[in-house]
Amino acid sequence: MAAPIPAGEGRRDLLKKFGWTSLSSVTQMLAGIASVIVLTRFLAPSDYGLFGIAFIAVALTEVLTSGAMSSPVEQKTEISRRELNSLFWANLSLAVLCGALTIAIAAVVAPAAGWPEALPVIGAVCLLVTLTSAGIVPESLLRRRQEFKPLARAGMWSAVISLAAGLALAIMGAGVWALVGLEAVRRLILLTAAFILSKWRPDGGIDVSVLRANLPFITGMLAAGALGRLDRLAPQVAATVFFGPAGLGLLTVATRIADQIQSFVAQPVGAMALPVLANVAADREKFHGLMADAWRAISIATFPMLAGFAAIAPLLVPMMVGEAFAAVGLISAVTVLAHLRVVASKVNIAATQAAGKAMTASASIASSFAAHIALLVVLAPLGVLAIASASLLRGWLTWPLAAWFVKSTTGFGLARQFAILVPPMAASLVMGGCVYGLSGLLGPELPAFAALGLLIASGVVIYTAALWLLDPWVRTALASGKLKRKLRGGHRQ
Repeated sequence: MAAPIPAGEGRRDLLKKFGWTSLSSVTQMLAGIASVIVLTRFLAPSDYGLFGIAFIAVALTEVLTSGAMSSPVEQKTEISRRELNSLFWANLSLAVLCGALTIAIAAVVAPAAGWPEALPVIGAVCLLVTLTSAGIVPESLLRRRQEFKPLARAGMWSAVISLAAGLALAIMGAGVWALVGLEAVRRLILLTAAFILSKWRPDGGIDVSVLRANLPFITGMLAAGALGRLDRLAPQVAATVFFGPAGLGLLTVATRIADQIQSFVAQPVGAMALPVLANVAADREKFHGLMADAWRAISIATFPMLAGFAAIAPLLVPMMVGEAFAAVGLISAVTVLAHLRVVASKVNIAATQAAGKAMTASASIASSFAAHIALLVVLAPLGVLAIASASLLRGWLTWPLAAWFVKSTTGFGLARQFAILVPPMAASLVMGGCVYGLSGLLGPELPAFAALGLLIASGVVIYTAALWLLDPWVRTALASGKLKRKLRGGHRQ
């Protein structure tokens, strides 16, 4: 059992460990983008489509076993070995049972739907999900102890080694199995690292009374996870229904690119938010202070990266993925813009869960999911780009409602939320619009890499100026820093 970290150390811990999680995110992002750049030279959109169909098939299993069952490990003030054992075996048993049911159902549905070649891929992905489920409790134990440095190292090694394995399989002509192999190696490394680093082994069975006692919180986490997964599945299902595996393949590649960017910019804060906030949940002032810190870190640092990438994606992505996936450029731009709201919601959800209000987080996600489905019904028949646009529109339409849910759960006021998030958002959109407009003015005689360099440099200058103009907190922080430096200089004199 890990002793709770004193509340006063929460902010220092968040800043101290941010570097390691950021380094891990950078490594994993580069490995993920490299895999897309190279693998799309050897694979067809239909290969990505089959891989996407397999993950649609295991969606329920992933929801049930990818973290909800182990959430009390990170959230509770105290945790016993009896609870750890019970949560581990319950999670693993559920994964095995759901995997067996998924394969049985897929054996009937896949051939009837005209995709018999998807059946072995679905079986392999069921095994991958089972591997991940076995490592959830020891990984949650590491997060509880806030051992983010070893977790970051494991993530970095898994990204690099799995990339090498996937590329080797793709060059050998393995097709969709290159993607399966890449995931298998990554998950095996993470599973092994979780047990070695946590120094924990299951030494008991399932205690039903433990599961019963933790059921209310687990149920809320399951509801939030299920709704979140359904929300991610909805556009993939729409792409499959209207445009088949090829359409799903294009959306899958665009989503993988967007997810790598989003994970890089938001994962460091998102991964630490729940355990760090849970440690200070009883102290409202410190709790709100850490919420504000997390939102500022995400909004000031990540919003411009997402908006900037979206602005250059139509030029950059076709260069990355080749002619067969050229249409992915604009789709990935829209998908990345949709993540502007996603990254902010990571703090929203972590804060409500840290406060023990998992069902409230589920209600917020449910309202967003309902809006998403309504937009997809209207837009999905218009094309894969329209499907991506539904996610973007949903985020903007439901933002005020999500902010209200946070206020009602944590007491963090609406005005304060928007004061933190709106200025960096506005500055990022101004910058993105200017960069996108500038890209249209550059002539075709300018080399592509020179154009990208010019656009990125222009984006940095425009965002810095716009943020200084639009965000009073930034101006105050800069002025305060200058004043402190002057005072230190005066003391030395």
